[in-house]
Amino acid sequence: MTVDVRQLQNAQPARLHAAADAYDSLGRANGEHFEAVKEAVRWISHGGNWTGTAAEAATNRLNRTNAKLDGSHTAMQAMGVLLREAADAFELAQSKLLDAIDEAIHAGFTVSDDGAITYPPAAAADRHDPDYDAPKRAKSLADRINRALAEANSADQAVASRLKKITEGADAGYGVSPGAAGTDLNAAKDLGRQLTAAGWPPPDASAVQVHDWWEGLSQAEQQKIVSQHPDLVGNRDGIPCVARDQANRILLPRLIEQYRGKPQLSDEERAKLAGFENIQKRLDGGFEDGGRPGTDPPLFLMGIGDQGQGRAILSWGNPDTAKHVSALVPGLNSDLAGAGAGDASTALRIRQSADQAATANGGSPDNASIFWLGYDAPQLDGASVLTKDRAVEGAAGYDQFLTGLRGTHEGVPAHVTSIGHSYGSLLVGQAARRPGGLPADDVILVGSPGVGTDSASKLGVGPDHVYVGAAKADPVAGAPSRGLLIPGVAAYDSLTNPDGSWFGTDPAGSSFGGQRFSVADGTFSDSHDNYFGKNGKGGDSLGNIGRIVSGNPQLITRQEGR
Repeated sequence: MTVDVRQLQNAQPARLHAAADAYDSLGRANGEHFEAVKEAVRWISHGGNWTGTAAEAATNRLNRTNAKLDGSHTAMQAMGVLLREAADAFELAQSKLLDAIDEAIHAGFTVSDDGAITYPPAAAADRHDPDYDAPKRAKSLADRINRALAEANSADQAVASRLKKITEGADAGYGVSPGAAGTDLNAAKDLGRQLTAAGWPPPDASAVQVHDWWEGLSQAEQQKIVSQHPDLVGNRDGIPCVARDQANRILLPRLIEQYRGKPQLSDEERAKLAGFENIQKRLDGGFEDGGRPGTDPPLFLMGIGDQGQGRAILSWGNPDTAKHVSALVPGLNSDLAGAGAGDASTALRIRQSADQAATANGGSPDNASIFWLGYDAPQLDGASVLTKDRAVEGAAGYDQFLTGLRGTHEGVPAHVTSIGHSYGSLLVGQAARRPGGLPADDVILVGSPGVGTDSASKLGVGPDHVYVGAAKADPVAGAPSRGLLIPGVAAYDSLTNPDGSWFGTDPAGSSFGGQRFSVADGTFSDSHDNYFGKNGKGGDSLGNIGRIVSGNPQLITRQEGR
């Protein structure tokens, strides 16, 4: 049987919640009886004076009965979970349907039981009005209605199938064995996530489409998804920052528990666990330079995961409401352990510098500073730093993330600055050269070994909005071209390009065309790490970055291209 518009419109999913509550109550009562019987059996076996063959046989029979009581208790739990997940799925689909129908009625349209929408014939004036959009609007509403019906039908079939399996098991007797009942309970929990995920935009949906869908949910529906299925929310671009933070603060302790519970960790797993623990320490206020709950600036956990070397996105300030937003991509040797420690401190210093620059120029501090570790940064002990593969792989994710920020931002669009440090500048360059360009207003490249192109004009924001910092002693920013080091390699041959760098033209070179700002020369050992004012070093670098991020680039101190 297929669910139609009227059936879903008039459905009463709340009754499923009542049924789930009844099964929960029955399960609790069953559990109490089970504990009482189990205690009685324990007394017979160990505390009484009944011994011998008959006593042994009776104990074995009672133990089998106990197992069935235990299994039936778990089976009732499974029914409660299943009915509650079904109710949630039907309520979500129904809410989407009712919203679309309400919008259609207000537009003067008619909705049929099969989801088709009709609208009055266009008047003569409408036929010549370029803003007349009834056909397009009707199609959009029909698509929304059909998606809601599809979700309801999918949930109906999945729940019916699972209910049938549980009841058949109960009728046959095997369904109340602890093993079978446990399987049913886990399956019911898994089905809940699947039903919720089925109602989401597809994986290839744009961040804007995800945001539009999210905004179509009621506040109660949004909160329910965050609390019950945080894994669907925490890392999805297009979901607002606050919801992502709430979801990821649920996921992070689970990841820590998961890795702590493993009997034997590999070196890579130990590194991830250390990273997760550092991020939790930061969120708990365990670092002196910031992050304590309730302090300013607030810290948001916008992404967390154990893919690859680990993923983490932290933001000082809410990028959905800030006037100025920066997103730093780290480079060589960056890892999850540093995300909650030194790298979080780096993003905080950028925020503080931008606030100071805004105040010095007569403005109000209104900045959000993001640290984005959404890719596997190359490590010094491997050859990955010598190729652009990881930058290319990470570029799409960074582009999607910034697009999501554009979609979730409230009010006037924010001024967005993309910052790439070290190998991260190559990733920013690759993202900027993707179709449609990078959704940023300014680009800052520091300690860059090249961005894979020969000109600032090819980064999509205009050469006047590409800013470059390169310390004289920085071995990474000063890396020669591959053609110089590897004879016969044509790509980036410094013999024909005096500004050659490892990954293209040197961004600090005169021919690149970017706006070079002043930084301290530094030393061979520390200059690459000092662009963001670490230990008070770097000269004008951090101040200049703050001026650009806060929308005051006219105040930077400049340096001639080399």
